[in-house]
Amino acid sequence: MSLATDNKNSEEIQMMRKLHGSLVLEETGFFKKVVQKNSLLNKDVSDSYNNNWKDSNELEDNDKHVENRRHQAQNMTNAFYDLVTDFYEYGWGQSFHFAKLYKGDTFEENINRHEAYLALKLGLKKGMRVLDTGCGVGGPLREIVKFSNGAHVTGINNNSYQLQRCEAYSIKYGLSDYTDFIKGDFTKMPIEDETFDSVFSVEATVHAPHLEQVYGEIYRVLKPGGRFACYEWCTTDVYDENDISMKKVVHAIEQGNSISKLYTTKECIKALETVGFKVLEQADIGIVDNATQPWYNTLKMTDSGLRGFLRSPNGRFYTDTLLTFLNKFNLVPSGVLETSRLLNDAADNLVAGGEMGIFTPMFFFAVEKPVNANTFVATAV
Repeated sequence: MSLATDNKNSEEIQMMRKLHGSLVLEETGFFKKVVQKNSLLNKDVSDSYNNNWKDSNELEDNDKHVENRRHQAQNMTNAFYDLVTDFYEYGWGQSFHFAKLYKGDTFEENINRHEAYLALKLGLKKGMRVLDTGCGVGGPLREIVKFSNGAHVTGINNNSYQLQRCEAYSIKYGLSDYTDFIKGDFTKMPIEDETFDSVFSVEATVHAPHLEQVYGEIYRVLKPGGRFACYEWCTTDVYDENDISMKKVVHAIEQGNSISKLYTTKECIKALETVGFKVLEQADIGIVDNATQPWYNTLKMTDSGLRGFLRSPNGRFYTDTLLTFLNKFNLVPSGVLETSRLLNDAADNLVAGGEMGIFTPMFFFAVEKPVNANTFVATAV
């Protein structure tokens, strides 16, 4: 199922094109992309997203706000990626995730290895049918196609703008025969039971209202004996929700990344087991050893290259200063500066969460659907 061929004239696609303008794939096309956005529509999207976060000063008892975000999760995250996708490509390229940072290697080498590790753990090879759950603009998906020497990977994503970019990049890089894309909610996948040999996800399932919902759907679409490997965003054993200073940091991470509520690592594993998976491996890949640097150095330190600068505190200050100037003279659409500041605050708190040891963006697990499995039907938790 392809967004471009199956939904070309849908109302949602028409609205996406009106919001974002013409397709821009150039590496240096950030400002070209943001200035062509429809200002009124972008402001509406920005307001829609930010209206979900009214509890910054009520964190002692914010359960009602959390439940509201869970109820609005699909719309909230769709709005979020309409706002942030261009910023992510500006600072991160086509793979929007952290990585284990080996000393002496470039950021891009570490990112590619992080993705290839999933393919290795799943034993992917040519001809296998694989699902990427929450595929972004397809950076990890395309790397895994290449690493596996031709596994066919389907990406599911609920954001039309990102899917448009997925398809365009697959065409650009000659990978259309090995990829396809589905527009859909990954907690209610429009996919038949037992379709895929393997499933992976890179820092995406965290957007689900409840992890049990997306894990249950992955379990359903996997063939018996199939495996699922993932990097999940979680709080660690150090995190104490009753410590308001910790909770403020975690809440800011959630707000800056469209997460209704972060699970602990233990809750994550329990959710997998609840839907029927057998846990094969689990580990926080972000723990530093003699060969690595902290994962959050990606945001704390200045790395080589333009994007390495742009991700750094100085680079984020440069972008904010430039957008502040342009916004003053109405040279960027409404909502662009606010999005930049949302992401800058998120970056500061991701670093703080990493330094405090209360958060990891790379809790790795590999699980298996038993050969004699019954289909799990996800229900509201």
